[in-house]
Parts: sequence; structure tokens; C-alpha cells
Amino acid sequence: MRSLGLLYAIIARARADLVFDPSVERVIVNVGSNTQPSLSHDPQTVAIAVEPMVGCRIREQRNLHVLHAAVAANNTLAFMQWYNKFGESSSLGTATEKADYTTRYRGKRKIVNVISLTTLVESIPLTVKLWYLKTDMQGFDFDALRSAADILRSGRAQYVMSEVWWDRYQSYAGQNNDFCLHQYPLMRSLGYELVDVENGYQSNKYHGIERLKTLDTKQIRSHDEILKMCSLQTDAPEKKGKCNEGDAYWKHASATLPPPRWREQSENPKRRRLVARLDGSFY
Repeated sequence: MRSLGLLYAIIARARADLVFDPSVERVIVNVGSNTQPSLSHDPQTVAIAVEPMVGCRIREQRNLHVLHAAVAANNTLAFMQWYNKFGESSSLGTATEKADYTTRYRGKRKIVNVISLTTLVESIPLTVKLWYLKTDMQGFDFDALRSAADILRSGRAQYVMSEVWWDRYQSYAGQNNDFCLHQYPLMRSLGYELVDVENGYQSNKYHGIERLKTLDTKQIRSHDEILKMCSLQTDAPEKKGKCNEGDAYWKHASATLPPPRWREQSENPKRRRLVARLDGSFY
């Protein structure tokens, strides 16, 4: 894994191009990928896993580069909190929930390099298509996506998966990452359509973000229906100390590539069963 060289290339020259092999046509970017990033699955695609805390535990694989850094709105250095036994829930922010993963294993802090999402995306040459941007940033998804609004509006990232908070639950103190208040308005303004949602970590059995899918067809509800559901949450107070997280899947209006494999099956096999389309993609 050429992680050190990759880090220097991105930070030293913010707008420089990463020089991929001439055969590479597409790139997948995992931000906060933990130890199971989405992979390329074909020789013309390269995957980049951006993981500051546990990147050394990501298994070396063909066409996978690991970048040991965090991503946020700006280039800087910052302390990152170690959460979970193996650090896989670590965050630049402070968790509000008092649970085993935030109390028993809390206390370690590590200084990490932080690069902006704009820097990361602009380092990919325009000759290579950014097929899929996956963010699981423990509360910093919205800030990073908003900071890269200009480049995302152009459709540079054809598909995006972002972690969101549902129903005003606040997983990390001081962060804006609510689906209704923050991410949905932003992504719509950037030209992205919501194509799927999935419940994530929940402190209890809440009504999660999958309420945005119809009961019969399991398809995403209309824009007007989503706005109506969100209107019931907009003025509600923040709920701290518990989590109601989910994943939102977005497609840009200008996308030309087929949908990616949204997540590796081993990443969360109980929550999501991958189904193959005829063209080889997954949903």
C-alpha cells in the first residue's frame, strides 16, 4: 500500500493530479472506511480508503490504496478521539452517547492529518471518473460535503453514500449532520437524487430513515412526501445522548456510470443483501 506517498502527494500539492496507471478509468473513494472499504472488483477501477486511525488494519489488496488521514472541511491537524475497542468509531468530534464503545474505550487521542474533501477530490485527474464517494465520517459528513459543494455540483462524484442522522438525534456534539435539516437540502441543491436509504446504528429500536421508503414497493418516496415527513422534524429539539443513524445513497443527475456496489457484503451482511443486476452492478 503506497499510503505514505499518496498522503504526501495530496497534501504537498493540493491541486496536483495523482498519476494512476493508464488503464485506470474509475476511482472509488472511501472516507472513514474503517477496515472494510468498498473495493474496485475490476482492473480498470482503483479504490482509495481514507482512514486515520485503523488504516494499518485494512488488508492489502490489488488496486487499493490506503491514505492515513482524516477528512473534513479544511486542511489542518487535529486530535481524533478513539472510540470502540478497535478504533472503528473514532471521530474528530465528541460522542454524546454514553455507551460501551464511547466510555470503556474512550480516552485515547491521536493527532491526525486532516485534508479537505475538495483537496482529495481535486487530486484525482479529470481523465479518471470518480464513480463512487462513500462517506462515513462520524458526524462530519455534512461539513465536508458542503465544503466541496462547487466541485460536487458539477457531478464530479457520480454516486455518493453519506452517513446521516435521523429524527434530530445528535450522535456527536456540535455537529450538523441531520438528514432533513442539512443533508437532503444540500444534496438536492447540488443535483443529487436520493435513490436509497438504510438504517444504521441505533441506540434503541427507533423509527429510522427507512421510513422514507414505501411499505409496499420499498422505493424512495417522492420529493414532496420527503419534505412533508421532514417538516414534522424541522422544529423538534435536538435529541442528545442517543443515536439514530442511517445511510443515504445519492445519484447525480449527470451520472453516466451504472450504480456501484454500495457496500461490501461482509461489511454488514445482516442489514443489506446485495443483489446483482444483469449489467454486473449491485443494488
